[in-house]
Amino acid sequence: MQCGPWGLPGESDLLFHNKGDGTFEEVSKKAGVDDSHHYYGLGATWGDYDNDGWPDLYVANDAGPNFLYHNKHDGTFEDVGLLAGVALSGDGMEQGSMGVDWGDYLHEGRLSMVVTNFVEQGSTLYRNLDKQNFADGSVRAKLNKPTYPYVSWGTAFFDMDNDGWLDLFIANGHVYPQVDTIPGGTPYREPMLLFRNHRDGTFEDVSQALAAMPPQSRRGAAFGDVNNDGNVDIVVLNVGEPPSLLLNHNESANHRVLFKLVGTKSNKAAIGARVTVKAGPLVQFSEVRGGSSYLSQNDLRLHFGLGGNSRMNEVSIRWPTGETETLRDVPADFIYTLVEGGGIHEKVPLPSLPEP
Repeated sequence: MQCGPWGLPGESDLLFHNKGDGTFEEVSKKAGVDDSHHYYGLGATWGDYDNDGWPDLYVANDAGPNFLYHNKHDGTFEDVGLLAGVALSGDGMEQGSMGVDWGDYLHEGRLSMVVTNFVEQGSTLYRNLDKQNFADGSVRAKLNKPTYPYVSWGTAFFDMDNDGWLDLFIANGHVYPQVDTIPGGTPYREPMLLFRNHRDGTFEDVSQALAAMPPQSRRGAAFGDVNNDGNVDIVVLNVGEPPSLLLNHNESANHRVLFKLVGTKSNKAAIGARVTVKAGPLVQFSEVRGGSSYLSQNDLRLHFGLGGNSRMNEVSIRWPTGETETLRDVPADFIYTLVEGGGIHEKVPLPSLPEP
């Protein structure tokens, strides 16, 4: 439940620095990310949006401007959200922002951002123009109208059909059950939304694929290949009900691959590592992140759809230490375990693909 946020006291944000000895130090003020305004912080995610090798931080605030903290490479951050164009909507309005995710949905080599918002605001797609500036591309991408009627939460860019292009999922649900007493109003229980990437900067609403799922008031959404079949599944949190597991029964003949990264010099989970995959004309990248969507943790393994490409020309891993390893001529349709400094440690075959 929720009864705000307006009129309720806000709180500062906290950043805990790992001291490497089993303890943490709270450094939010020292790092410049403590939020002296005490906005209502909700979604937060790390991502190297300017490709300088250092993780930056995006914080979605409910009913306030969002923060984009640029990493200054010295343990401190600078909020550049307003200057970069990701603090407000395209028409300069503060929004009720909740869920967040980074993704290169246009294969431009840069991370763009999706932010989910409150009813009658629509989800916002911030396209990364040049590593320093973003533009609100929600209307152009055909996302604003279908998301406008809902209160939206968990979200992610993910490749639902393994064609090599990032699609988009959004979980919805109102915060006030009383809205059901308003004739013609927005309902408390709302449908989920699924969008297919049209490869031209626009998305097609294909939510009918989820029509068998009854409307609920939903919040978190976590993404990963639950049954190791090469397709990304979704676990969705329903308020007051058991969670839902959405198994992806994609039957395309597109190739795919998953990478599990194990750090040695870096942290063992390889949080912050970036993998770039080149397969035929497709060039994709993704990063290992701790936390994303909305109050959720995705599968730490990185999934890539490869379309008709049965091999990857090149796989490049940039570890959190800054060191890079490159593998060449790597077969598709496996789950690979990559160990920092040691290359491929294990490969497990994915199920055979259907005949094209």
